[in-house]
Amino acid sequence: MLSVHNVLQMSCLCLLLQYLIVGVSAAPLNEFSGQYGYLSADQTFQQFLTNNLEFIDKIKDKSQGLRNIFCRDLQLCKEEELTVLKEQMHLDPPLLDHCHSSSYNLEKCLNQVQSGLQTYHSRFPILEKVLSRNTVAVSRLRRDIEDLQSNFRQQMEHMSIEPVNYPSAEVSFPTPLHEQAGGYLLLCNLQRSLETLTRALRPFLRQ
Repeated sequence: MLSVHNVLQMSCLCLLLQYLIVGVSAAPLNEFSGQYGYLSADQTFQQFLTNNLEFIDKIKDKSQGLRNIFCRDLQLCKEEELTVLKEQMHLDPPLLDHCHSSSYNLEKCLNQVQSGLQTYHSRFPILEKVLSRNTVAVSRLRRDIEDLQSNFRQQMEHMSIEPVNYPSAEVSFPTPLHEQAGGYLLLCNLQRSLETLTRALRPFLRQ
């Protein structure tokens, strides 16, 4: 029977390569040229940044709290042990390639964020199932994702950005082990996406 620890050696190298690639593409952005310079004087956008960068930090903390519960109760503590299961479930984080410094586009980045948050929200039932004894904490995180998505939607409307829906991959959890691993990996992906988002938005914040 497949177990988490049986896939450790096969997974470590794959995850190391993934981190190297993500680390390069999600590196902090350089200062922007005149293309987005007007945003430094946009009071609504500046308030949006201030409020939501702080909110994102709070969401990351709550997500880490749930990861700690996985570690304590289910002995799922290391993402690198789950790479093979992750590939079996096609549980990749939503695309945020337009939020990376190499191909940055603010309008497309905001659309990808909006769509990605919807994807995370749609996958919360697996967390509610696996962490059934921690429904209050899971529900709070889910509401936070809803609120963050709403904040981005309102900002896009303010900037007259037409919403675009990005497709997300189908995810399946064929066994209880996949369900547990899937819930943990969902939180890992969420934190990674929020870190990318922070790097993408912080350079716009007027100092």
